[in-house]
Amino acid sequence: MSACRGVEYDSPVTSMTTNNGTADAVVVYTLPAGADFLMCYSVTEGYLSLREPANGSWYIQDLCETLQRFGGSLEFTELLTLVNRKVSKRFVDKCSNPIARGKKQMPCFASMLTKKLYFRPNQ
Repeated sequence: MSACRGVEYDSPVTSMTTNNGTADAVVVYTLPAGADFLMCYSVTEGYLSLREPANGSWYIQDLCETLQRFGGSLEFTELLTLVNRKVSKRFVDKCSNPIARGKKQMPCFASMLTKKLYFRPNQ
């Protein structure tokens, strides 16, 4: 039990899909209750999330830019990895609080996705 993170068993939820798009060929299967969740955080636990007074949150700025640039072609966790890289390269340059100068930020995400996630524009 060295890898356990609690004492509860995960109860399944039922999912139904159609086979080849036909309603008469329904496939029923179960998933763990926590499946298909994705949590995104602007910063790792215990740290401050940084923002610019004029432009707002570093994380939201870089997330929006990355979605605009690559949202139609990359899988979503790949996009989030790019956002992590972009934010991690930033640092506080000018700030009225001298303690904040030079500080950094590291976003993170936790994925329980069971499939790849894409955002495809409508044609």
